[in-house]
Amino acid sequence: MESGSAKRLSGIKHILRVASHALANTIALLAFSLPAYSATVAISNERSGNLVFMDDNGKNQELVPICNRPRGMAQNKANNSLYIACSDDAKVVEFDLTKRQIIRTYQDVPGAMYLVFHTASERLIVSNEGASKATVIDVRSGNILAYLATGLEPDGIALTDDGNLIFIASENAGLVHVFDGTDYSAIDIIITNLRPRRLSIRNTELWVSSEMGSRVEIFDTNSFEKIDEIIFAPRGFRSEQLTPVDILFNQTGDTAFVALGSANHVVIIDAAKREILKYILVGRRPWGLALTPDDKQLFVLNGLSDDVTLIDVQKMRPLKTSRTGLVPHSVEVFD
Repeated sequence: MESGSAKRLSGIKHILRVASHALANTIALLAFSLPAYSATVAISNERSGNLVFMDDNGKNQELVPICNRPRGMAQNKANNSLYIACSDDAKVVEFDLTKRQIIRTYQDVPGAMYLVFHTASERLIVSNEGASKATVIDVRSGNILAYLATGLEPDGIALTDDGNLIFIASENAGLVHVFDGTDYSAIDIIITNLRPRRLSIRNTELWVSSEMGSRVEIFDTNSFEKIDEIIFAPRGFRSEQLTPVDILFNQTGDTAFVALGSANHVVIIDAAKREILKYILVGRRPWGLALTPDDKQLFVLNGLSDDVTLIDVQKMRPLKTSRTGLVPHSVEVFD
């Protein structure tokens, strides 16, 4: 016969087995009823000449050699591909995200720096950093449609949703050039603060990062007049350390993110109120930004520490930092 203590031990073991089975069933039910969301992240690395692919948890999946000095990237969602500016090869390549290989090359694009793809018109606009111009390419035919003359060191580009206006920042000239998106004629020139880098459009507002002005300037996309600015001043930093580059909005446009370069922070902004919500410490010299399609995670490229910081947008805090290749430049997130 079992002793009293043995019976109690047997009873406890039975209870634990029942609880374990119940917990396993609950987890299985949750996994079935709540489908997992996942995205893939692609990062271009200037110095190592490759793309690194990782999951949305920052785990590296694959490293793919691509070209000499890959920089700006833009998605073509219809083709499930990426256009990648290959600065030192004077070309742009189209990279198939499923096959993980180059499927097309656009030649004679010197100093390809930054690019945007306009889905409706299937046009690619590429800034040519050392050539003081931008190139407009029809991706269907591969033909060059126009060259847009700019000031020295063109960088960021933005298009209105209808494609009727093209804005191009010229770093050394302190200007944003405005072009007609139909006949490519020059419409106007916007004078900015020091060294404009990246552009982003929110409704009828053009946001321009001023790398040497420690601010983002906001212009009206109809009148081209300046309507406001946001000056950055995190505690413990001098103004010359604040070198904003990339600007990104979430899907609703109510929140903006700006990479602050030498200040080693990214800033979260209430875009409607133009109020700074939080400065978040990341790696060394952040400049590239991307959001997951659900707007829950922000990927921040740190160009001088060769890594990417993942940020929980809702909690406004960093989750982890993952290694990339050498000098990460641009990041794209896709399903």
